[in-house]
Amino acid sequence: MAKLPTVAVVVGGESGEFDISMMSGAEVCANLDLTRWQPFVIRIERDGAWCFPNGLDVYGPAERMGLGDGVNKLLALAPDVVFPVMHGPYGEDGKFQALMDLLHLKYVGSPAESSALAMNKARARDVLAGAGLIVAPAQELIAGDICTVKPPCVVKPMHLGSSVGLMVVTTSDALAKALEEAFRHDDVLLVEKFVKGTELTAGVIESETGVPTALPIVEIRPVTSTFFDYEAKYTPGATEEICPAPIPDEVRDEAQRIGLIAHRILGCRGMSRTDMIVDEDGTQWVLETNTIPGMTQTSLLPQAALAAGLSFSQLLDRVLERGLAR
Repeated sequence: MAKLPTVAVVVGGESGEFDISMMSGAEVCANLDLTRWQPFVIRIERDGAWCFPNGLDVYGPAERMGLGDGVNKLLALAPDVVFPVMHGPYGEDGKFQALMDLLHLKYVGSPAESSALAMNKARARDVLAGAGLIVAPAQELIAGDICTVKPPCVVKPMHLGSSVGLMVVTTSDALAKALEEAFRHDDVLLVEKFVKGTELTAGVIESETGVPTALPIVEIRPVTSTFFDYEAKYTPGATEEICPAPIPDEVRDEAQRIGLIAHRILGCRGMSRTDMIVDEDGTQWVLETNTIPGMTQTSLLPQAALAAGLSFSQLLDRVLERGLAR
């Protein structure tokens, strides 16, 4: 029998999205087709320690080791492909991908430069706008700057995902408090004019040869909050997610076109998910693109893939095959 390809599933990471990564990683490990892949887990703790738990329990006990020893053990294990299931800084922002490039290891997802670009909300907006996509008026802030974007607006830490530190504010007092809170998460913020409308997300996955395909569109309807915040994303029942979205064909087609353009212009590889708002006039405003979308039970990319006829296991097969072929 031919040896199965080995997969290093890397979870955790030094970011505020550690918990989400752990949940995503657990779902990946639970849904990998063990007749096709031979996986093992690497857990990177919040303080940067590397751990190699036995089996596929991402939460399992393991010896802690530093970066150097962790890298040496990874090289000794010599996986055929690395699957980073990490969100935010040090996992999704290109740093981990650059390390894999230096180690000459194949990995799932976008290359280092594309990951870094997509994670920087201001620079990604510039590139998307340059490609003809529509983005809301916004201002980049560092500590001490005067915010010129008036409420209602959205305050976002520049280099985080999963809506960590994100707040929608409607008054000047609330804006001041939101800026103070967001600066606890990042040294640079993006304050964006609030666009009222229907939130959609457009997933894209690639074939083994790199041909991108737009997945069915998901409509996001928060139930317990006024917008798609951290709790709405990761609390079962907190959001109604409808796929395929009940939208006119022309809105669907445009959303899929936007997803494909964002994927290509940012240089994404393997998979991506682009979020947007459709206002009452039908204009589609691009919010951001995720290069390592969530893989939890409530995550949107697996839902869109399922609507396209791909089970979770088949979705994982697809992105792993693409990673092996890089």
